[in-house]
Amino acid sequence: MHLPELTRKDIRDILIIFAAVTLLTCFHFIVTDFPLFPETMELSGDGKTYTLINPGVARAVDYNTFQRLVALDSTLLVDTRSRELYLEGHIPGAVNIPYEEGEATLSRLEQRQDIRRVITYCDGDKCMSSVDLAEKLTFIFPEVYYFFGGWELWLEKDNPVEKGEGTAF
Repeated sequence: MHLPELTRKDIRDILIIFAAVTLLTCFHFIVTDFPLFPETMELSGDGKTYTLINPGVARAVDYNTFQRLVALDSTLLVDTRSRELYLEGHIPGAVNIPYEEGEATLSRLEQRQDIRRVITYCDGDKCMSSVDLAEKLTFIFPEVYYFFGGWELWLEKDNPVEKGEGTAF
C-alpha cells in the first residue's frame, strides 16, 4: 500500500490542529478551576505516610490533631457510616449522619449556631464519605476537618467505644 506524501499545507494543518487542541485544553483547566497539578499534602502517623490530594476546603487531620480538636468546645463530631455500623460502635460523643442522608441534614445543621468546627470520620483511610460530607459542610461552618484513618485507626489505638444511640442530634 502506498501512502501519499505530506505536503507543506498538510503539515501546517496538523500543527494548527495541535495548537488549537493544546490551547483549548489549557483554557478548560483555567475555566473549570481544575488544576493540572493538584495540591497535595503529606499525612503521617503510625509508621505510615499518605500523600493526599487536597479535595478542597476541608482539611485532613491525623490522630493527634483529631484528639486535640475533639477536646475543644463547640466541636461537632460526625460519623458518616451507616446507621447499623454506628449503633454497633462509634467514637464517644459522635452523632450519626450517614453519608446518604448528609444533604437532607444540611438544613438542620445550618440552624446550629453553637457549632464552630466539625470533624467527620468514616471506616478508615480508604473510605471517602467523610471527605465528601466535610466538603459540603464547608459552606456552613468556619472550620471543617475529616479524620483520616477514622474508625479503623480509632480501634487500632484501643480507644473507648460507645454503642447504641449515642449523642442525640
